This record gives sequence, structure tokens and C-alpha cells, in this order.
Amino acid sequence: MSSPAVASLSTRQVRHALQALNGLSLPTVDSERLCREFGVSRAELEDPEVRIPYATLDALLERAVELSGDDNLGLHMASLPVVDPDDVGSAVIATSANLAESLERGARYQRVWGDGERLRYEETPRGVRMRFTPVGAWRPAHRHLAEMAMAQFVQGARLLTEHDITPLCVRFVHPEPADTREHRERYGCPILFNAPANDIEFSREDAARPFVHADALVHSIFERQIQKLLSTLPEEPGVSVRVQAWLQRSLAGGDCSFAAVARALHMPARTLQRRLAAEGQSYARILEELRRQRAADFLQRRVSIAEVSFLLGYSDPSVFHRAFKRWWGMSPESFRQRHGGY
Repeated sequence: MSSPAVASLSTRQVRHALQALNGLSLPTVDSERLCREFGVSRAELEDPEVRIPYATLDALLERAVELSGDDNLGLHMASLPVVDPDDVGSAVIATSANLAESLERGARYQRVWGDGERLRYEETPRGVRMRFTPVGAWRPAHRHLAEMAMAQFVQGARLLTEHDITPLCVRFVHPEPADTREHRERYGCPILFNAPANDIEFSREDAARPFVHADALVHSIFERQIQKLLSTLPEEPGVSVRVQAWLQRSLAGGDCSFAAVARALHMPARTLQRRLAAEGQSYARILEELRRQRAADFLQRRVSIAEVSFLLGYSDPSVFHRAFKRWWGMSPESFRQRHGGY
């Protein structure tokens, strides 16, 4: 049976990342060499219709961190405004009525920039929240992508409202870095690490702040353009990729049952089961593999074993221990001793 398509993103996003790296003037990071190392050509970067696997950007960013020694590279990349005049998605956001509408549009049209549901917009009792979930099993690049995304949300909110907006809170799934002075200066609000999700929350008052470039007529024109663009994109990755992305967000403390997944993807359970089977996959297999990968990731990040069990959706730690021995042939304690942490 054929395997599902690999989730990918527009090379425009990679080009923005490289432009930000160049703007930092890091003598140890040569963007042209990075591209060659990971098989990305200049022609591909200049073609807005080309899309590449997320793993390529992840690997490129991790290599840039290694070469530069910059532990806060994501934060520093976000400090450089990279505006692409050809990006209709940016135009839709900039001409939105207010901050809340811009965040909702960003989540609605996210596939213009990349596959999957990386962004989720939600209303909260205090205001609005934007959640960011990198694609794939956790890897070091995701810390920098999350920190960059949250910094860009803050920077964009301040720039487009011309108001010194301070979020209510910013949360990250990764552990707290050794030095968070730059983080606290950049976000200006409480920051929680080792959280269940990466997200940023704004007050109801700030969410309603009007944008300086708000224009209903122009906005509607750009929306028609982006909807047309969406219709020309290649076929989305298989449903198994969407199931995996949803499970990544819902394992810890959420309902990750098959019925819940089917509801989230807006399809009958039998239809979901049939479509997964057509891709040579099953819900149980996807859940098992995701738990296996994330268990190893969490243990290498020195997350406590009890917390790993919770984050993987196990109500009974003994069930997690038995599953881990089946996956890796050793106990979680032995795995941590053998593989260390980073």
C-alpha cells in the first residue's frame, strides 16, 4: 500500500528563515552552505509553488544553532522583520479589523504557509489564545520555532496596532533554558515552561484593538486571492498525518480516543477507519508509534518518568512502563541511563 504524503511547507518560509539568519550577521553561519548541505537549491527558494518537508527546515535550523552556538537563535530571528510583498497571507493578516481577527485568519489560512494544523485559534475566558504545534515528533529545532513564533505574535500585535501590547501569558512545552532574561524582556509577561502546549494568550481588550491598516474592502480582495491560492495547492497529506498532528496536541490530559479523533477531523468513525486503512495505517499503530517516539524524546530531555507517563496519556504509570519495555527492550530508567539527555 502507498504511504501518506509527507507534510511540507512553502519554501517561502525557508527563505524567510535564511534572510533572518543573514540579518543576524553570524560569521559562523553561511546560509548558502546550509542550503547545499540540506539539498535546497536557490531556484527552489525563489519558486513560491515549491514545498519541502518540515524535517528539512528543522535540520537546517538545528545546524544553524550548532554552528552559531546561539542558544536563543529563534528569539533573535524573530527580532528581524521579514516582509514578503508577494505573500498574500501577510496582506490578509495586516488588513484585518483587529488582533483577534488577524489571529483567526492566520489559523484559517495556515495551509498557504504549510501543511497540517500548526496553528489553532481559541477564545478563552480572559480573551483569545493562539496555539502553535510544530509538525512531527519533538526535536530540538521545535524549541526555537516555538520561541520565534511567540515572539513574532507579540511583535506583530504591537506593530499592527501601534500599541505596546503585553500578552497575558506565554507557554512552552520545552524545559526552561538556563538563561531566560531575553525571553522575559521580549514577551514582557509570565512565561511557563514544560507546559502541555506552546501558546500565547491576549486579553479581551487587546484582542479587540483595531489594526492601523484595517480596510474591509481591501481585506476582502486579499481573502479572495488567498482562497484561490488554496485551491491550487497540491493535495494535502494523508489523513494519517492529520491524525498524528491531532494526537500530538491531545495526548496530555485530553481525550485521545478514536471517537474523539473522528469528531475533531469532522468525519464518521467508519470513514476515518477506512481512509487510514487505505494508507496502510491504523489509529492504534499511529498512537503507538507517536507514544514510542515521544517517550524517548521526553526521557532524553530529563522529564520525570511520572510526568512522561502523564504527557503520553497514560492514567496508570505501570501501563506506561510495560509499553516502554515492549518498545525499547528496557525500562524507562535504563533507557535514561544509557542515552543520557540534552
